[in-house]
Amino acid sequence: MFTVRPLSVAISATLGFSLADAALAQDDASVMEPRLALEEVLVTARKRSESLFDVPGAVSAVSPDTLESLRMNDARDLLTLVPTAFLSEGVAGTARDVNIRGIGTPNLFAESGVATYIDEVYSSGYISYPTQFYDVERIEILRGPQGALYGRNAVGGAMNVISHRADPEFGGRIRGSYARYDRTELEGTVNVPFSSSFAGRFTGWYTDQEEGEYFNPAADEYIDANDSKGLRGVFSWTPTEDLSIDLVIEDTEAEAAGTALYFPGDGERKGSVARDDHPRNEWDTTRIAAIGSYSTDLGEFTVVLGSRDYELDGVEDTDLTADNPFDLLTGQLGKQTLTRTNEVESDYLELRWLSPQWGNVDILAGINLLDESATGFSFTDLPDVSQNFSGGTLPANLALNNDQELESWAVFAELTWAFSDTWDAILSARYTEDEKSVDFAYEPSVLISSILGAAAFADETRTFDNFSPGITLNWAPTDVLRVYAKIQTGFRAGGYNFNVGSIDNLAYDEETSINYEIGSKYEFWDGRAKLAASFFLLEQEDVLVPLFDLTVPGPLGGYLDNVAEAETYGVEVEASALLTEGFTTGIAVGWLDAAFTEGMDSFGNDLDGNQLPASRDWTFSLTGNYRKAINDSWQILSDFSFTYRDEGFTDVQNQSEVSDAELLNLSLGFDFNGLIVQAYGRNLLDDDYDLAFGVRAPASLGVISAEGRTYGINVQYVF
Repeated sequence: MFTVRPLSVAISATLGFSLADAALAQDDASVMEPRLALEEVLVTARKRSESLFDVPGAVSAVSPDTLESLRMNDARDLLTLVPTAFLSEGVAGTARDVNIRGIGTPNLFAESGVATYIDEVYSSGYISYPTQFYDVERIEILRGPQGALYGRNAVGGAMNVISHRADPEFGGRIRGSYARYDRTELEGTVNVPFSSSFAGRFTGWYTDQEEGEYFNPAADEYIDANDSKGLRGVFSWTPTEDLSIDLVIEDTEAEAAGTALYFPGDGERKGSVARDDHPRNEWDTTRIAAIGSYSTDLGEFTVVLGSRDYELDGVEDTDLTADNPFDLLTGQLGKQTLTRTNEVESDYLELRWLSPQWGNVDILAGINLLDESATGFSFTDLPDVSQNFSGGTLPANLALNNDQELESWAVFAELTWAFSDTWDAILSARYTEDEKSVDFAYEPSVLISSILGAAAFADETRTFDNFSPGITLNWAPTDVLRVYAKIQTGFRAGGYNFNVGSIDNLAYDEETSINYEIGSKYEFWDGRAKLAASFFLLEQEDVLVPLFDLTVPGPLGGYLDNVAEAETYGVEVEASALLTEGFTTGIAVGWLDAAFTEGMDSFGNDLDGNQLPASRDWTFSLTGNYRKAINDSWQILSDFSFTYRDEGFTDVQNQSEVSDAELLNLSLGFDFNGLIVQAYGRNLLDDDYDLAFGVRAPASLGVISAEGRTYGINVQYVF
């Protein structure tokens, strides 16, 4: 899938393709021999396999070739290709949030705004850390609420990540790369057929970046150094043509930066970010997915089973200095160290049935169950407070423990009625019920309780339910034109805040959305070009807003509550074209007007008219890849992408403005009988755009910026 810039570019491209189509139609048919056409893309966005062109909705599908050639193994890169989408990041190195159509996740532990499914298993509850994209078959991004088929947390959309399945032929590849910042990457895949009906596919990866841009002279280490390693096994069994079973097992370990804020207003530079505690995070994620499908005369029956275990251990220098003086008058408490552990365990089951075509009607129906638990534990130590108040005899620390449990079930159905040769009506709905419980403990030491308040405990359970209907009208007057109109709802599940200092601020309710949309898809130039456009109005109620409890000292005063409403309208255009044999290009453009329509913050400021922090007015991407065969052995490879994200805000008050981002990525190389060598550059414009902001006492503003210009070499052998 390829992708455009502002609207005038998209319109010009459309007119250009149409004129070319008309001109070619007048030429002799032999000019087009052999016929060139864009490859058909199959997706499972509606939980059935169908052509992307036939899906009545705004869906982007990113191919593995695009991800690989442009070194897009991270969600931040992927989302730059999708209109009205981007990835926002928090200051602690753990908060990474997928944003679509102005809807994201207000903080790390809140229920997400975009539902994520990895190999059909729900993966976006308490913590949804986007996976790394190695050896994937495709990635699908569904824009707009998807409450009927995808359920909880599909307020702004949904993302499907599908691992490459095993196939009955032996093959594989070995890849290695080296880049700036002393970064090494190794990856290997081998596909092994054990029999005519059973095969396994094994993928392993290892990355190690020794250097970076944020150097900590106190620890003599780069804060943004990182490494990761993982192993995935995919087993595919097709004992009969009607039965297929896939099993995916994956384990990933990673170490990366914690809070990498630097404070330019205080004279800090990226090359000198002195911290007495070196901020680090370590992750370990294990996931299992099993998908079985059986086709009968009564339809196709599918079972999805999955589990996920996630663990994070981190250390933070929360005073953000190497030598923080103790001064109560300015709010400086001296050295502050935070250690944390977060764990998530979830089990998922989905049963669904797709009926055969009964005359002009087919039905998709299903049920799913989710059992999830999460633990958030943090421990803050303030040794200078202990020393100054008690000579070091009394500890000065604060423990915060928040254990949460979720039991969720849902039933859903979608009925498609073809009431004429060219018209379909699609009716869909889902009912979801969540039971959530929390066991919360705020436990300051005796010395700290005299400053921050006494210990507090809570143990409670709440039940939430939601009904998410939708309706779509789909018109297909010809083989090359699709037009649809739809109304679809979605919801963000209610729940409990994690890091708060008062039990009164624990709970929040569900947030709902409804989307009104019309769109069209058009194939022209004899199948060599495709264009898709959508126009939408998205309304949100009970929007979660970050608030601050002035009765709770320190950072634990922050919490989320449903105090606002919002409205977003926008346009999305995507086009792709096979310009010549071997040269494919795409453009995508999105425009949003996303704003609060009512709401107040903790300080009495009216939010009406403020831009949603999870939005950018303009998003744009231009991509291309060129493959030129020199002879039977040699092929030239070239790829590029240019993406633009407009400026925006990180806060609901619209006071912390993030800069726009312009990213240019290029790769050039050759393929000699399966030996592929490519030189690549990322962020070649060296755009030092902002990722996140933070503060330290006494109210200094810090920033995290994107990684600068990077060059590298990639070598792989395909067999």
